[in-house]
Amino acid sequence: MRRVYLAGAALAICATLACSERSSPPRVAAADAVAREAAPPTGGCPVSSGARLAAATLAGLPARAPVGALWQLCPTARVDTVGVGGTTSPALRFDEPGVTLWAIQSEYEAYGDSLHRAEPADLWAAAGDSLRFPDGTLIPMRVGAIRALDRGVIVVDHGDDGTGSYIVLCRFPHLAIVVSNVWPPFARSGIVPLSRAAASDTTRVWRIEVDPRQASDAAIRQACAGVPAS
Repeated sequence: MRRVYLAGAALAICATLACSERSSPPRVAAADAVAREAAPPTGGCPVSSGARLAAATLAGLPARAPVGALWQLCPTARVDTVGVGGTTSPALRFDEPGVTLWAIQSEYEAYGDSLHRAEPADLWAAAGDSLRFPDGTLIPMRVGAIRALDRGVIVVDHGDDGTGSYIVLCRFPHLAIVVSNVWPPFARSGIVPLSRAAASDTTRVWRIEVDPRQASDAAIRQACAGVPAS
């Protein structure tokens, strides 16, 4: 599963609906301003507080629908940029109270390509205190509370260029609950049982990433197989 990071404060949203570090808007702004005008409002945007994050649908949005179709569903969505590895990719951003979603096209560069309206996102990211697992359970924003829910594993990443270590509950392998690159203090690398985190751990979750292709990492599957049932 690929890790992503937001481009940061330097990539502020411009009045022309795109983020840029340049003095003039990148091509993504011009192309998608036209695309936005061509997408008539439908009034049927399903994104709301209490959003469920499944592999097939996220907050009611079809995960593999073309970006143009998502924009028609949610006319208030806006262009954003999200870091994917060492590059910056275009994304469509959805904001509701307690929920922010990014539909990311990581195969493209934000400052060389526009959002491709006929293609789906290949990666999603989510943040907020109102996100839910596919079964409707609220996703806690503290490590100890996540540990109390179910069995899972921690994928340890302390690298400066990565997004950081993340938690995967074995029931929901398509969800990566990203924490930070300085956590956990008890492991330096590899995949370790979530039970090694303290029940009192109040470290806050940074963001959640979703693989809409329902891809499952073989190493995570193997690690989960060795985790005793809670």
